[in-house]
Amino acid sequence: DAPASNVFAFIRRSRTPGRHVVCVANLSPVPREGYRIGFPRVGTYQEVLNTDAGAYGGSGLGNMGQLQTEAHPWDGQEASAALMLPPLSVLWFCPG
Repeated sequence: DAPASNVFAFIRRSRTPGRHVVCVANLSPVPREGYRIGFPRVGTYQEVLNTDAGAYGGSGLGNMGQLQTEAHPWDGQEASAALMLPPLSVLWFCPG
């Protein structure tokens, strides 16, 4: 999306090869359904933190605790997934 979407994503890599976390922040008050971002590899990722979860007083929107990336290069990464980004939230994904 254009910069006006207010979405920021980054990968935090460990010194241990293959270990990483993907962080996605939706800084907009608008949910983003089907928002595609790049991931370093194809596979299952666990949604380890969702600041919009009901446990934190949020609306409970998210990705059902996990997602499957596909071999569709995006943002310079070899894989990607279309996410549900809750409004005003931050999501963290780890390979699982």
